Amino acid sequence: MELSASFTRALLTGFDRAYADLVRVATRSTGSRDEAGELVHETWLKLAEHAQASGQAEAAGDQPDDTTAYLAVMTQHLALDAHRRRQRHGRYVEGAVLQEQLAPSHAPDVADSVMYRQALAVLETALAGLPERSRAAFVAHRIHGDKQPLIAERLGVSLNTIERDLIQASACVEDALQRWRGSHQGSARRAGRRRSLAALLSFAGVGLGGHLGWQQWQLYRQQHVQWQARWQSPRGQQVRHALPDGSSLLLDALSQAQLQYFAARRSVQLLQGAAFFEVARDENRPFEVQAAGLRITVLGTRFGVEITPMGRGPSRVSVQVESGRVRVEPMAEGDTIETPQDDGFAHTLEAGQALQWAAGDRSPELSSVESAASWRHGELVFQHATLGQALERLARYAPFAMEATPDAARLPLSGRVRIAQAQAWIQALPRALPVQVQQQSDGSLLLSRRSRS
Repeated sequence: MELSASFTRALLTGFDRAYADLVRVATRSTGSRDEAGELVHETWLKLAEHAQASGQAEAAGDQPDDTTAYLAVMTQHLALDAHRRRQRHGRYVEGAVLQEQLAPSHAPDVADSVMYRQALAVLETALAGLPERSRAAFVAHRIHGDKQPLIAERLGVSLNTIERDLIQASACVEDALQRWRGSHQGSARRAGRRRSLAALLSFAGVGLGGHLGWQQWQLYRQQHVQWQARWQSPRGQQVRHALPDGSSLLLDALSQAQLQYFAARRSVQLLQGAAFFEVARDENRPFEVQAAGLRITVLGTRFGVEITPMGRGPSRVSVQVESGRVRVEPMAEGDTIETPQDDGFAHTLEAGQALQWAAGDRSPELSSVESAASWRHGELVFQHATLGQALERLARYAPFAMEATPDAARLPLSGRVRIAQAQAWIQALPRALPVQVQQQSDGSLLLSRRSRS
């Protein structure tokens, strides 16, 4: 059904009055109050988008009989759509897993990483514990396929010595894998172990010969990208993405992030805007977020990160933790992996704590937070901000343009704004700040400082 501009505006006008009822309806449909808040917010965003797209055309007498009931039906439909998307995603994941099991690939992608990560760790530990000559002989023979006489000549020992080294190394590696798998004696199981070991060695066959090869393999695991993605969200829309390790990423409107998964770490670079992360715990692969010179490292938790542009100065980064713990530290210039800044700070944030920082600050600003990433629930919180920053933040959602003159943009501002009430909040600003609001011919709003006379 195509809604007219006047019909949509009537729904937007009654949205705040119906908000509490809509959250109750969505909570019954989803079983989660957090998800209900997101669905109600999405309902408002869709209406705001439609109002912008439908222009200024009027349709006389075209008004809803019951605003709350109409909005409730919209919210229920969105809840049903979200449920169907989860079902489709679940079927896709199950199908991908089945396909991988039926036709496994030895390419080092994320599916192989899920299958082999723990076994590779066992293999690496077993190899690292071998004497250097035994390890070099094992790698040369089992991975590179070199003949035993050639290995003996290269290492300057007898053929019998190489044979003993290979027997010792193979026994240690297979014993380690057997303990990991919890296997029992039996020829069928033993043959299965050999096949598993062969697959692992094929997967890891990137040059493990000797000490130098071992270092190259470790460097390869650190730097080789197994999975990557780059996502961005449009104006007025929040977009949720499921990650291959069971984590999820919610991008705020007009936000952008780049993701890379490695064998030993998971890395996200927040390029602009805000994001909320629900991280699946993996002690072998920390989850790292980089944002405007700040690094946030976690194992498993829920937290939000936001970049706020500051005009000509460096952007400020805000980190807010909902559950779990995160480690926050500045990055050294040019660093993208592990080295913290020598003269920088390192803070561990727990649930309900927040941090704000900009490049050049000697220390971050620490505070408490009631609701991490409140934008997920349709609300923005401004503390020690300026009017210009608040308008720039609201512009990610508003279906109309807004700007402030330079002197008005510098006015200090603190408070809460419900995104669905953005226009009403702006119209009420003259009661709290010395500004005046003017609507331009194109529908945009201009805020200027009110003269004292």
